[in-house]
Amino acid sequence: METYWNHNTAFHQELVNDAKVRGGRVLDIGCGDGLLLERLAPFAKQVVGIDPDPKSIVRAQTRLASLSNVSLLNDDFLTMPIPSEEERYSTIICVASLHHMELRRALHKMSQCLVTGGKLLVIGLAADKSIMDKIISGLLILPIRIMDRLHGGMQEIGVTIAEPQESISEIRRAAHDVMPGAIVQRRFYFRYLMAWNKPMIES
Repeated sequence: METYWNHNTAFHQELVNDAKVRGGRVLDIGCGDGLLLERLAPFAKQVVGIDPDPKSIVRAQTRLASLSNVSLLNDDFLTMPIPSEEERYSTIICVASLHHMELRRALHKMSQCLVTGGKLLVIGLAADKSIMDKIISGLLILPIRIMDRLHGGMQEIGVTIAEPQESISEIRRAAHDVMPGAIVQRRFYFRYLMAWNKPMIES
């Protein structure tokens, strides 16, 4: 299957570079058609993708059929059992999927699924609620359109779309409450990056 570019895949290389530092087991929540899993697989002991959409899982199975260290789950992350300590993940990645879930519940479960010393990486979407949110988004429209053209245009892949409900301030507050020390930064393409290292010794 071919690769493609859009506002989510624009962050793939950054995520792969971060995850390969730790190797081990990697979980991609909302894996879609498996493109990020394909890019992660050479650098991890095992990569696991979970997605509630059966059509996406079928497409991922086609893409990843030749890779022996990839597993796919057609399931809802929030109802998935917490893995045993031996099966927890060195890296958990969530690209444009967190806003499909209950925010604090999802963050708490992600923290439970990480090994101590593991890392959570979220590329997410936030709602524009404040005047500043709207100003920043407005200023980004033209440069993002230029970048879209330079990359040959946005390519949509038929995934389920949902509007984000929480603002970046609300997301930052939830992240700090659930995962003290988490960093939430605005990024290009109307996205934010959330990064959190699970402490070696939990308080």
